[in-house]
Amino acid sequence: MNPRCLLLWASLLLMWSSATGQITRVEGLVFDAETGQPLPFVTVAFTASGDGTTTDPDGHFELSTDQRPGQLRVSFVGYETQEWEVMRGVSSTRNFALEPAAIALGIAEVRPDRREVNPAKPLMQRVAEAKADNDPARVRGLAYREYTKLELDVNDISHAQANRWYWGPFSFAFDDLDSSEARVALPLLIAETDAQVRTALNGPRTQTTVLDTRVSGLGTNATPGELADRFANVNLYENRLLLLDRAFTSPLHDHGNAHYRYYILDTVDVAGRGTIHLAFVPRRQGEMTFEGELWIDTLTLGMARVQAHVSEGANLNWVRELRWDQRYERLDSAWVLVQDEGLMDLSTSDRSLGAYLRRTLHRSEFERTSVPWPDSVWAPGGARIYAEGVLETPDSLSNWREADRPIPLLPREAGIYTLVDTVTNMWQWQVLKKTGYFLGTGFIQTGPLEWGAWWSARTYNPIEGNRLRVDLRTSNAFSTRWAPSVYAAYGRLDGRWKAGTSMRWVVRKTPRTEVRLKVQRDMEQIGMNGLLDQGAVLTNALQTATSTTLSEVERFEANVLKEFSTGWSVFAEGVHRRVAGRGSLAFIDPSTGEALDRLIATEATVRLRFAPGERHVGGEFDRYSLGSERAMWMLGVTRSFRGVWDSSYDYTRAELTFNDRWRLGVAGRLEWYGNAGKYWGSAPFPFMEVVPASGTVLLTSDAFNLLNFYELVADEWVRGGGEWHAEGLVLNHLPGLRRLGWREVVGVQGVVGSWSDRHEALLELPETTTGLHGTYWEVNAGIENIFNFLRVDAVRRMDGAVDPTLGTWGWRIGFSAEF
Repeated sequence: MNPRCLLLWASLLLMWSSATGQITRVEGLVFDAETGQPLPFVTVAFTASGDGTTTDPDGHFELSTDQRPGQLRVSFVGYETQEWEVMRGVSSTRNFALEPAAIALGIAEVRPDRREVNPAKPLMQRVAEAKADNDPARVRGLAYREYTKLELDVNDISHAQANRWYWGPFSFAFDDLDSSEARVALPLLIAETDAQVRTALNGPRTQTTVLDTRVSGLGTNATPGELADRFANVNLYENRLLLLDRAFTSPLHDHGNAHYRYYILDTVDVAGRGTIHLAFVPRRQGEMTFEGELWIDTLTLGMARVQAHVSEGANLNWVRELRWDQRYERLDSAWVLVQDEGLMDLSTSDRSLGAYLRRTLHRSEFERTSVPWPDSVWAPGGARIYAEGVLETPDSLSNWREADRPIPLLPREAGIYTLVDTVTNMWQWQVLKKTGYFLGTGFIQTGPLEWGAWWSARTYNPIEGNRLRVDLRTSNAFSTRWAPSVYAAYGRLDGRWKAGTSMRWVVRKTPRTEVRLKVQRDMEQIGMNGLLDQGAVLTNALQTATSTTLSEVERFEANVLKEFSTGWSVFAEGVHRRVAGRGSLAFIDPSTGEALDRLIATEATVRLRFAPGERHVGGEFDRYSLGSERAMWMLGVTRSFRGVWDSSYDYTRAELTFNDRWRLGVAGRLEWYGNAGKYWGSAPFPFMEVVPASGTVLLTSDAFNLLNFYELVADEWVRGGGEWHAEGLVLNHLPGLRRLGWREVVGVQGVVGSWSDRHEALLELPETTTGLHGTYWEVNAGIENIFNFLRVDAVRRMDGAVDPTLGTWGWRIGFSAEF
């Protein structure tokens, strides 16, 4: 179970509100926004409780209350007053840069002295100009040992809540509550990795060889590498940083003075080198920025250390805090990162149960080369590979050596291993775990077998009537390499049985090599492409119209997936299909005018996929792509062979698909895709390009929302679309709407293509189906991030509606869990 599922698990189990009577603490510094000088004797007070204080001669303040705090108000004669929303029961740090204000006294005007120049401004401009010489990411020909430690804690737990009756036999776990952070937390998972990292002297190649791992956690089967992928890597030398799928502006931006205010605090000694200690805060609220402190080396103008966190007002979902502490050291003539400690505080709301995700990264044993590394040091398999036996150790514990840990475990971390072993051996935990698994996957675990699934057990369509289905598959207790499965379904209206069986064999996990075999006979909606498939319970509830154009398909498949390295893969497949029309869908032979019983085709397909930098997460079998920051491409060729296994058709299909996203800085992001293809030869329309339709009220970007099934077919086409996600560009700056966190989105998608009449000599088109000649396109505009997950769009069909049941416009909803 991955950390996100674990957080959901805990939320479902507890369902509590935050405790009362917690202490709220705030500390920080107050500066003059123009000169950077600390301001003494500034009034700082909570608006609700009335507690207040003043800053000391160095501009520092500390304030706490056990009452409702309200807002923190900072005021001083001659300056604009600032207010900040305080989170109750949390200890936080907040720095304020007060803007000088004009004070009218009759005809006199008194202002603080603006002629003083903030010395931090020219300094940070020089730091930006020296980035190319100091950026650790530019250091090539480097090898080092890297130790990574990850920890997951459930937080916001009060002692009163820990003593509630409903914990029953698990109450002993709260003896290990940790109070080292602002929120009391219960450690649940720890993962450690010892690895060797090497970068090429010429080119961007980097390879991480995992030498050993150790994982202990409630319900997790993810590797530490997969867990680490959930944590953002921060390099402030980049102008824009992609964190949590959002673009942030770095305080070391080439034009940082336009985005941040900097203040020199002191000059100190770090590792025997003179450094300048600075603070930085954003100039404007509502932007993706940070605030924190920098230590700049006086000789090279490189970073020796940085402590930072996401600024207040950044429009992020579920992230109450994201902070990190990085330390750098000088290696020969370059700066290298030696330690990175990060923490994310995640929750569904500001005042409810949440989770800490911590990562500690420690690098040592550095080696730098001036000549290329020999070929023998590079292993095939991509950017991350695992030493022999690392992934095969059942509990990931037997090979771990304590000497591999360069920094000792904290007491709470060492206790996780004991706590997890105790809890997982309790029968009550096993029941709880299986219940959560059933709700999340739809399957009931019974040792090596799993039965389900609730989401497809009973559905309805006009051809089958009430449809009953049961699935049986193996669990990881049976094998982590082989995954056989079988299912059976019965339609009470048509009185026909449907069934299928499949086998998955994961030959190799990294890089992936997988073989699949599949045999089935079932009902399908050809041309349905969206979030749901035919036979899912939600399809019935969310469909826009009742479909009577189903097909009964007998399918025999065998395919192989082979990854050569990260992002490079080839997919080869052989498919035999026998398709029969059901309901109102009839296959009419134009030469005789009689209905054909079945359409038969035997195909072979080869697809090449290129997705540079793509990352995956998942379990032993299923993987989910985290995407790539570069365009992802796929080229496929399909050939149908007449006479092979009763195939009646001879045709070739070629198809090219890509998708990409562009970061637009403060203007959000642009996501777009393209798909183009062509047929040679002749085939009946179900085997051609049936322009995809969603068929439900769910918004989807890879199918058309106001198109009927089988409405358009083509043998040559170019399809594409794009969406601009403004990420609150306007709404985040409207005082009345800022707190809602809504985000704007607009999009367009369309298809242009052609259809040859030669295919109709094989099979007539139904009355409701038209060959595509020209274009079809839709536009949409809406609001996303409603309640942090909901999206509502108005969609307009731009060519007029063929079927009045759908119309030329409609409302569609979407669901997304974006930060």
